[in-house]
Amino acid sequence: MTVSWLRWFFLLTFILASGSINSVRGDEEDEDEDPPEPVKVSLQIDPTILDMEHLKASRMGYRPAKFSLMAERPAGILEEPEYRGTPSYGAFSVGNGPRSLTLFAVDEGPGEVGRIFVDSNQNGDLTDDGPGEWEKTRDIDGVANYMTVVPVRASWGTPLEESEEAEYRLFIYKRDGNTGGGFAKLSGRTGTIDLGDNTYTVVLHEQTNDGLFTVPASGDLTRRPVELCIDLDQDGTFKGVTTMIDDKEFRSPERFDLASPFQIDEQWYLGRPSVSGNMLTLLPTESPNEQVLRSQAPVEVKPLLKAGMNAPDFTVEAVDGKPLTLADYRGRVVILDFWATWCGPCQSAMPGLERVYQSVKDQGVEVLSLNVYDDRKAFTSWIETNAGSKYNFTFGFDPSERGDKASVAGEKYHVPGLPTMYVIDTKGMITAALVGGGQEEKLLEALAALGIEPTAEAGSEE
Repeated sequence: MTVSWLRWFFLLTFILASGSINSVRGDEEDEDEDPPEPVKVSLQIDPTILDMEHLKASRMGYRPAKFSLMAERPAGILEEPEYRGTPSYGAFSVGNGPRSLTLFAVDEGPGEVGRIFVDSNQNGDLTDDGPGEWEKTRDIDGVANYMTVVPVRASWGTPLEESEEAEYRLFIYKRDGNTGGGFAKLSGRTGTIDLGDNTYTVVLHEQTNDGLFTVPASGDLTRRPVELCIDLDQDGTFKGVTTMIDDKEFRSPERFDLASPFQIDEQWYLGRPSVSGNMLTLLPTESPNEQVLRSQAPVEVKPLLKAGMNAPDFTVEAVDGKPLTLADYRGRVVILDFWATWCGPCQSAMPGLERVYQSVKDQGVEVLSLNVYDDRKAFTSWIETNAGSKYNFTFGFDPSERGDKASVAGEKYHVPGLPTMYVIDTKGMITAALVGGGQEEKLLEALAALGIEPTAEAGSEE
């Protein structure tokens, strides 16, 4: 009996040990599985892939940069046209190569329509690149505002040797008499990526407007994000993938900041472009932190709040950091403006909002301009430069991120895009909702419906 018991004991021990060994081997086999390979794709410059038509179709905005002018002529300008006034000079830098600098001259004189001469072919001659006319001129408050699109050379390589060049197009705007202006690129890198069984069209673009695709680290404000747009639903746009869940519409993003991982077909990737953006590498990675997961989760598409609805109260931060609530303005008409420092259309719309405010502020009207989906440092810097000088209404800051349940713009007011404005009457009821820039005329109409007429001219910029 004892021998039999020992035999069974050793047999059972062997079986359990064998099972453990097999289990370990199975784990080792799982660990030895080859990880997903990096995906590399070559991208080409498309000079106009980010023009206004494409941006509107994808519900995207633009992030302009600033340029400054100087009175002294650069040594690189050798031939000049006959000016009507006193010229001033500037430069656009696109890329890091030896021919990345494009010089230009602005010609403005009293009583004369301004002109701009851009040395697009970089031969030092401002007389052989076109007539120098601005494409469009708007008269705002008796002052001409100019806009045009020009091609410049993007050059990549080293300061001494160019390895790649391409045409980069810039949208340029300037107010007559100002010592500077703004510009935004219309160009981006395009191509297709094969992931699994799918082929996706992509657009890669940098938002610093200098042709460099270096991805800034999180929190680095010296450079703006590099964004990868992926047409996941293959509808020709990047406005997001729409799905229906329990009779509700949700939208997942098709645009990704490369400072964070992003998910395609259940695989997470880190995107790393070359400096010129001509090569993009997708590195498979693990699932990221909760903050990134939340930012890329599907968001319910909610309709704008309608006229006659109560305006939801909220508490945000005033410029001085103290609490600021909508209830503080009960008894006054409120123009609630949602914007961000990175939003080009928001910046373009801000002067018109200031003009409307100045024309109605003595009639019990307040403008509450709420900065959303933004970086606090960027907001503070913008306020230091603009509040109280260019713009004299009230500003607030909502620290909630996009997709956050505490977001005033997303959760309380269902803002579909920036800029968006609501008009709220003295009883706290919504009377109008306006989406997009250049809404001064419609804003004045909404105020007129409340018996408020401007005491000074405040027309549309359109």
